[in-house]
This record gives sequence, C-alpha cells and structure tokens, in this order.
Amino acid sequence: MYPLLSNINSPAELRRLEVTQLPLLCEELRQFVQEKTNTKEGHIRSSLGVTELSVALHYVFSTPEDILVWDVGHQAYIHKILTGRRDLFHTNRQLGGISGFTKREESEYDPFGAGHSSTSVSAIAGFATAAELRQQKRHHIAVIGDGALTAGISFEALNYIGENQLDVIIILNDNDSSIDENRGALAIHKRYESLCKALNIGYYGSIDGHHIESLVQKISELKEAKGPVFLKVNTLKGKGRVIPESNSTVRKDGKSFQQAFGEILIEEAKKEEKLVVISPAMLSGAGLTEFGNTFPERTFDTGITEQHAVTMAAAMAADGFYPLCHLYSTFSQRAVDQIIHDVALQDLPVLFCLDRAGIAGEDGPTHHGAFDISLFDPIPNIAIYSPSGVELFKTTIKTCIEKRELAIIRYVKGWGMKKVKTLEPDIGYRWLKKGKEKVIISTGAIGEEARMAVAGTKYALLDINRIKPFDTTPVLEAFNRYSKIITLEENSFNGGIAQKIKILAQEYDYRGNIYSLYLPDQFIEHGSRASLLKKTGIDIQAIEKLLAS
Repeated sequence: MYPLLSNINSPAELRRLEVTQLPLLCEELRQFVQEKTNTKEGHIRSSLGVTELSVALHYVFSTPEDILVWDVGHQAYIHKILTGRRDLFHTNRQLGGISGFTKREESEYDPFGAGHSSTSVSAIAGFATAAELRQQKRHHIAVIGDGALTAGISFEALNYIGENQLDVIIILNDNDSSIDENRGALAIHKRYESLCKALNIGYYGSIDGHHIESLVQKISELKEAKGPVFLKVNTLKGKGRVIPESNSTVRKDGKSFQQAFGEILIEEAKKEEKLVVISPAMLSGAGLTEFGNTFPERTFDTGITEQHAVTMAAAMAADGFYPLCHLYSTFSQRAVDQIIHDVALQDLPVLFCLDRAGIAGEDGPTHHGAFDISLFDPIPNIAIYSPSGVELFKTTIKTCIEKRELAIIRYVKGWGMKKVKTLEPDIGYRWLKKGKEKVIISTGAIGEEARMAVAGTKYALLDINRIKPFDTTPVLEAFNRYSKIITLEENSFNGGIAQKIKILAQEYDYRGNIYSLYLPDQFIEHGSRASLLKKTGIDIQAIEKLLAS
C-alpha cells in the first residue's frame, strides 16, 4: 500500500531515493497520516501542510547530527514518521503512545521539545551558540509558523541572531492560518523582508512549499550560506486532506464549560457595556467565536502574545473598562509577571478565565493546567474560583462581573459536575450532601467523581468553589461533624484545598483523619482524561477505596 514509505525507517533511507521519487513519497505520507489519525483529534492539517517541507529538510540535511527544531510540534507528524516512528504513529496522543508534539525523550531526532508556541528561534540560537563554543560543524534549522512568529520571544531571538550573525536557517511556514485568523501587522502585511533587512538577516522567498524539487534545490543552496538566513515558504494548511475531520462529540446531558462560556458572556455583555474580551489567539477554542461576531468592537484577539494581552487588559481596566482576559491555564504561565506587576500590584479589576485547568487530555504535559493555583494563590488582591459545574461557572462569572472583581476562574476542557440540587447557593462553597462519619471536600470539575462516589452512601460531600480567599466556615463544620475527611482536587498540592485544610486542622487541633487526592508532583503524560484521572489516582475508584477503608 505504501511502496516507498514502508521501506523508510530513518532519514538515511530517505536520502537514498531519487528526487523524482519524492512527490510519490509525499502522496503516501499524506494518505498514511490521514489513515492513522482518522478517528483522533490532533494537529493533522498543520502537518499535512508541511509534508513536502518535512521531506525536503530530512533529504538535504544530515539529521540528527544537523539540528532541526519544529516550533510547537503542531507541524511534526511527517517528521515523526520519517524518523523511525512510522510503526508507532497509530499510538499518537494515546496513553503510553507517542506524543503529539516533539519530545526529547522520544527520539534523538527531537533535539528540543515544545508544546508552547514560538520557542524554536530562541532554541536554535542556543544550539548554534553551543556548536560555536565546541567548534563543531553542523547545520541549525528552525521551522516556525506565521502565527507563532508574532510572539515576543520570536522577535527577541531574531534580534539576538541578527546581532551575533549566527549560522542558522529560519524557515517561515506561511499558511495564513493559526488556530484562528492570524493577527498582528507582520502576519497581515507580510513585511518579512523588511524585518530581516532591519535585523541584518538574509531573506529568501517566497517559495512554493508544495513543489518538492524546488524546495530541495533552494534548501540545498541555503545549506552553504554563512550567517543567518530566513526562508519564507508558502503552504496550504491541510493540503491533500480527503478524509473529513470528525465532528466533536455532542453530549445530551448539558453544555461544556466552553459552550456555556460564550453564551453567558453574550448575556452579560448586553447588560454591562464596559465588559470587553481579550484573548491571545484562542477565541475559537474558548467558545468565543459567537461573542466576537456579536460584539466585534469589544473583542480583541491579540495573537500569540500572553504578556501583551494581560498588560493591555490592565490598562483598559485602569481606564474604566472591565476586561475579561481568556487564557489557557498552561499559557498563563507566560504572563505571571504581568499578572503580578501590572494587574494585582495596582489592584485593577480584570477577570482571568483560565481554560484547560487540570488534566488537558491528549495534548499532554505541556498543556495540563496543573500549576495555576500554585502560581497565583500567593499573590495579594486576587480571588480564585474553581467551579465544579457549568451552572456554578455561569453564576461565578455573573458575580465577578457585577462586583468588577479582580479574579481568576479556572475550569477544565469539557464537562464538569452535572446539575445538582444544592443545600446552600453560596458562591464560595456548597454542601451537596450531608451525612455521617465521612466527608469528601472537592473543588472543580473533579467533583463529579466525588458525587458519583458518595451516591447511595451515608457520606457527605462539600464542594469548594472559592479557593481564595478561603472560607473556613464549612471546613470547621466538617471538623466538628466528621471523623474522616477526603480532599479531592485536580491540581498540585501547593495552594490547593488539601494544603489549606491540613493547615487549619493543625490550627484547630482536628483529631480525625485527613486523606488527600491531588495531582502528583511530576509531569503527567498524555492520554484521555479518564485514563489520566485513573493513572494519577484521583478517579472514582480511588475515592471509593478511601471511603471503604
């Protein structure tokens, strides 16, 4: 079925082919990727678009001796197949399988791992500098997308490379597309040649990224260049895709956090004209597409620029608006300084909605939102919420907007606790079930596991929504009523409810037993949400085992 591809287990075998055979190999690669990923999510279209470029780079350069860095790894499926992972590719993004991104532990052909955008140019500068120190002769190539080039770290790296005249090749994959439409003057007006001239970097292009013979010829020429060079390659994202992408699963038992997010913000924006939304290139993933269509003048996509997005939000808050800044939890790490220095220190009313908190599933350790509470809990002036379900999520958003509160709301990708009857509607906490002897105290969407575990038992369940400032009232009640407490949360220990409750227990001399379930102190691999909850020991089976002991 794959006469050429089936005989290629490494780039060395690829280089034995004639250039005239490469177009057929590219056809086989496109078919293979689609066959193996037909039932999975992933960055299929990005990789299909760089099929010819991937082949050309491994054909011309002597990888892994020559260093090839792919930005983010969104574009690296073809690269993985050509570098000894063809027979494992069907396990892509599955628990125990290969990663959807480049990963150093996975292959010597992945010299630098990345799941966040825009690091490739800085990384290749580091490799080139290391080679100079060793007086080592090798080539250094970075492949970056037109959307990723808008990030500040890319400009910083280009500025450094131009000053130091490092021998690097920077290839811009220009496909006019990121997750959402590209933003920023550079991506829109495409003045890349002017940028390179200003930075003393040689510019070449544009070149057809789907004409393999031309790519091989141009890249072979640049291989002999001295000093930094920049090649712009035009590609079509999803080139050759014939198998339609599967629709996302629609559940009958309610909306996801992302679906509810866009809907509640449209409702609130109709009442609060000073509400504005800022997102660094994640509007569609956030569920904000319809909000942007309804309120285009109040929707700001800043491109892949988390730091800029936060400081821009701070200034708009200082000027009387109430900005909602949407960030994926893992990407908020890039803007910690701005959240501290520009927002919290000035006590400015900004609402941060941290999407993909906790387990992020198949995207793996670069995308799990395991650290946001630990990062932000020590910062003065900020409230932190972790709603367990969509209804509480919507109530929390409404309350924050009404109060113009400086706050963080963290929530998972997908669904949380099903709608339940609460004994108290307080935004800080809710007793979902009272009982005898034992109580589970949970926070966030992982509370659904707790709800199922206590169903049909005599045990109690307390849902904590506001992590900071932490209301001690229900915890002290639990100390008085229950001899065994189980805490449950989908984040690290530091700053979480387990730590807070254990400190209180010491202060109030609680004589019962406290058992805590939380994400382990390690980077968690990729896999389905259910499989990772089980693997990390915070699923319903782990809870039931503790309840039974």
